[in-house]
Amino acid sequence: MPKQVDHEARRLELLDALMRITRADGWDAITVRRVAAEAGTSVGTVQHYFSTKDEMLRFAIEMMADDTRRRIRERVAALPQPAGPRVLVETVLTEMIPDPKRRPTEAEAADVWMRRFTLSRSSTAMLAEGGRDLMTALVDQIRAGRGGDAADARRDAGALIALLDGLIFNIVVGTQTAETAIATIRAQLDYVFGNSVAPDTASR
Repeated sequence: MPKQVDHEARRLELLDALMRITRADGWDAITVRRVAAEAGTSVGTVQHYFSTKDEMLRFAIEMMADDTRRRIRERVAALPQPAGPRVLVETVLTEMIPDPKRRPTEAEAADVWMRRFTLSRSSTAMLAEGGRDLMTALVDQIRAGRGGDAADARRDAGALIALLDGLIFNIVVGTQTAETAIATIRAQLDYVFGNSVAPDTASR
């Protein structure tokens, strides 16, 4: 009987291999052969998922995004229901913070990949679409949680996204930890929603 392949597990193995290589030696060190060796699989298996460096980069970005969305879904599903808007926003934003306890290589690799990815016009369009989706979701939850008009909600949603981006960068350069970044996000949410929810309601 043919061996069943867990494609999701294999994709995560390749993602981890790409992260480790990028952190150790930079993006220029990545080849199909080295990724195969790092992941403990064959060159043919790696080429099943990508065969060029451009395809590797897109694969890495998309896998990171898919993995983050999966974790967010799992955390939201585990919340006491019904979960309020503040708790939902906190859950989403804090799960997007890179955590070395989850993957020691995540923040540094993601920083390198995103810088390279944004050099492509088609890649920028994909990232912009994701940014618009996050903005829309935050605006909806902010308005549900405190009322007010869309312009005010968009202002505060934009500030949250900018804060998140800055915190991720600071984690990469070592001036923030995941814990201090999460505390900063929560403090901003106190301002946006009012300090009406216990800090550990949506704890990671």
